[in-house]
Amino acid sequence: MLVCGVVALLVGAAFTAVRAPVPKVHDEFSYLLAADTFAQGKLTNPTHPMWEHFETFHVIQKPSYTSKYQPGQGLILALGSTIGGHPIVGAWLASAFAAAAVCWMLQGWVPGRWALLGGLLVALHGMIQVRWSLSFWGGSLPMTGGALMFGALPRIKQQPKFATSLLMASGAILLAATRPFEGFLVGTCAATAIVVWMFSKRRPAWKTLLTQVIMPSMLVLTAGILSLGYYNWQVTGDPLRMPYQVHESEYGLSPLFLWKTPGKEPEYRHEVMRAFQTGWAMQDYQQQQTLLGWLSAKVIGLKELLWFFLGGALWVPLLMVWPMLARRQLCFVWITLAFFLAAELTVPWMYPHYFAPAAPLLFLLIVQGMRHLATASRRGHTWARLAVPVIIFLQCATTTLLFAKYASWQPDSWEWNRAKVVKQLENTPGKHLVLVEYGPQHFGHAEWVYNHADIDNAKVVWARPMGAAKDAELLEYFHDRTVWQINADAEQPQILAYPGKSWQARLSHSTQQLRP
Repeated sequence: MLVCGVVALLVGAAFTAVRAPVPKVHDEFSYLLAADTFAQGKLTNPTHPMWEHFETFHVIQKPSYTSKYQPGQGLILALGSTIGGHPIVGAWLASAFAAAAVCWMLQGWVPGRWALLGGLLVALHGMIQVRWSLSFWGGSLPMTGGALMFGALPRIKQQPKFATSLLMASGAILLAATRPFEGFLVGTCAATAIVVWMFSKRRPAWKTLLTQVIMPSMLVLTAGILSLGYYNWQVTGDPLRMPYQVHESEYGLSPLFLWKTPGKEPEYRHEVMRAFQTGWAMQDYQQQQTLLGWLSAKVIGLKELLWFFLGGALWVPLLMVWPMLARRQLCFVWITLAFFLAAELTVPWMYPHYFAPAAPLLFLLIVQGMRHLATASRRGHTWARLAVPVIIFLQCATTTLLFAKYASWQPDSWEWNRAKVVKQLENTPGKHLVLVEYGPQHFGHAEWVYNHADIDNAKVVWARPMGAAKDAELLEYFHDRTVWQINADAEQPQILAYPGKSWQARLSHSTQQLRP
């Protein structure tokens, strides 16, 4: 487990050493806001007096100002900031936890050497490293939660122990703190398996079940649920209302499940947010309202999932599906994956991190397939003799190629322009306020208006213009700041000194500009 965790940590650090990532996706900015909040020792932030200028995607402004997401990913990023000086260190740690947890899980299902191999396949998985360890929106933590649950399951059935039950319940809480819906799906499967076992003839005495399974599980689950409820109460004022629900009621238009119908369009205060919510955010839902559209979207989504998880040569072991279907102990794995996939087909979007809680079971099937390949080689099938070494080699080669591609890549997209502007403003004396405008063909995912948790004390504040009267209030509120304006959609974005304000006189030229 230690070897798997360290390898994953080093691979993530190696990618970052080439080039530290910058946030790009709306989710990443939202998680970074949560991390900034937690790193300051706070659960949330008060609503800012000028909050309407700061409205943005995946962030709630009222009744408090914070990320719409559950706190898990924000906490690990905050830990990375605290101990490593940068949130990306938290992503490395999450990747290390996932690799170690998958190794531990596999030890409950397969011999130790195969468990080590499975953990290393996670640690050296190129797409996991690039998409989850080199970004801020995560995937590794829910994978860790799933691995803890699925690793505890066979151990509890074999020999119930207090510590194992604690780990199983901890995995459930970790899923609730990262991906509640997907966590509920896999948690339902694991809980059903435990309940069926508890009422079977193979169960131990009820006293053992009570002291070694039920009590420790309830202890952790109760503490975790109360903690999440307290977090909800601090953020939304209601322990049973998640920040996500507040966000959707305020800004959301597209239903989260395909069988639901869209509600009334919210009153958006910014055209860029209205265009995104009524355009891109609705297109997947609208496409899948017909059978043909649904099939087309799901085929594309499944292809992306297979490419993400089984790229390289990890699909080869799954060719041994027939002998794996004959293994009775894998029935739970097949049923859980089928149930999970069927439930996810009712959601408009299919992204790899949505499937992270069930991913440990996929790696279990990969390892089992490799075991069957090894068995085939011992039975005289010479073609299978090199199968496992070749798969391992190709997996390492794929990650190496991704590393080389990342090292040679020259970033020039909008998020790097924004990062350069941020760096230049942070190196410019004083505090700054930037009014962001977009062109008529604005791409909704290229969002510049994201702020730190403590807006008033931030070096740089990003805001949306809202007309002369409201802008005058904003400028008066931040009267001690240098004010800039920028057209973020320009081919070469330039921030220009905001015209017509007396406090700008201290600038050497009224048209002074900073180029990214």
